[in-house]
Amino acid sequence: MFRSPSAKGFLLRLAALLCACVMTGCSVSLNVDTMLEPPRLSGSQEQIYQALRDAVGSEIRLKYPKRGSYLSAFIIADLDEDEDDEAIVFYEKGSAADAGLRINVLDCLDGKWLSICDRSAEGTEIEKVVITPLGEHDRINIIVGYSTANQSEKYLCAYSYEDSYLEQSFSHSYTYFDVADTGSGDPDLILLGAGSGTSVQAYAAVYRLAEDGRYHEYKYHFSDYYTDYVQLLYGRTASGSIAMYIDAATGTSGLQTEILALEDSQLCNLLTRCGRKPEDTVRRAGLLCTDIDTDGVPEIPVQTVFLGYESAAESDRMTQTRWLMMQGETIFTEHYSYYNAGEGYAFMLPESWKSHVTVLSDAVSGELRFCAYDGEWREDMPVLLRMYIAYDEEDMNEHLDEGFCLMHTRGTARYLVRPESGQALSVTMGRVLMCFKFLD
Repeated sequence: MFRSPSAKGFLLRLAALLCACVMTGCSVSLNVDTMLEPPRLSGSQEQIYQALRDAVGSEIRLKYPKRGSYLSAFIIADLDEDEDDEAIVFYEKGSAADAGLRINVLDCLDGKWLSICDRSAEGTEIEKVVITPLGEHDRINIIVGYSTANQSEKYLCAYSYEDSYLEQSFSHSYTYFDVADTGSGDPDLILLGAGSGTSVQAYAAVYRLAEDGRYHEYKYHFSDYYTDYVQLLYGRTASGSIAMYIDAATGTSGLQTEILALEDSQLCNLLTRCGRKPEDTVRRAGLLCTDIDTDGVPEIPVQTVFLGYESAAESDRMTQTRWLMMQGETIFTEHYSYYNAGEGYAFMLPESWKSHVTVLSDAVSGELRFCAYDGEWREDMPVLLRMYIAYDEEDMNEHLDEGFCLMHTRGTARYLVRPESGQALSVTMGRVLMCFKFLD
């Protein structure tokens, strides 16, 4: 396997820094609260913050969404489509009597920010905020995913801001949520829910907001009791429908994929339609669905061992990744690759290498070697390609002197390759470059 940078150097540098601070009389504070101070406020944010304190009191703590497009405690947007922006602020009051997460909406009137509406929220933490129209209705929706402090429960609320009031229009528990077009041409709200033992089934649901303000629910119950969801991707089917690729976590620390589409007013299981089951996509955690060839259709990564490793111990096996693609009502292996998710790349095996090439990881040199394999494992198998990752300039230059070529850099990592000629399965440098997919 490729050589990883050691943590030893970092620890030595950290120890030296601390010693230097002590010797020079510096005071080193490792207080977590001071290390996690919120960023300084901009001019407009400072005005909004002061207006909030004037309205609700000075002892407040701002709360920040954890993920998504809005990561500030101050969300500024045109909430009522009057061509002027409003501000949403999430906060907690300092006194125990008034503890609890709250939402405040402020408006800028005659150049001055004023608090217009203040209400309680539904959780203690903010997971994600999305501001968008939904379905056929033209109103702007403020969609907030809440959670408890330990994330054991999550609750979603959708609000609309009209006549200086933030009104809740929808609420539901959830495990994962997204907003996307599922086929109508307008954004829909998508919720994924985890199972609970044998009493509550895991599910996917699409909520489409009609022109009359009502939500229409389209729900599908999974046969597996998923504990969590890691990712939701979208791709077009051959018929033009939008397919949802759901990477779901099982109770065995693995992943498997469900593929759903909203057709004829119901959520359909496209995996079942193709004669497959979610168990056919089982793999280890971290191997997410990816549009690896950027053709608009996500592929599902599943793993098998490389040639020659069939009888090796589990810890010694080298695995290749098969990328499954759905086309029409069939699912087939579109690509084979060596996939290193941790290093952020995949090397797609040339078609001529299929069933003829295996991989060796040299622990001494740190090289990864692709070798021609004729059915018999030998130490002198012909090398077709050498790969190496250098983490400092000196190491990189040494390998460049040995004929390696630099393909890509990411942070301190330099990706180097050297194709070997003279073999029936040898490939050119141009072909090697075409086969690499970097995922950063």
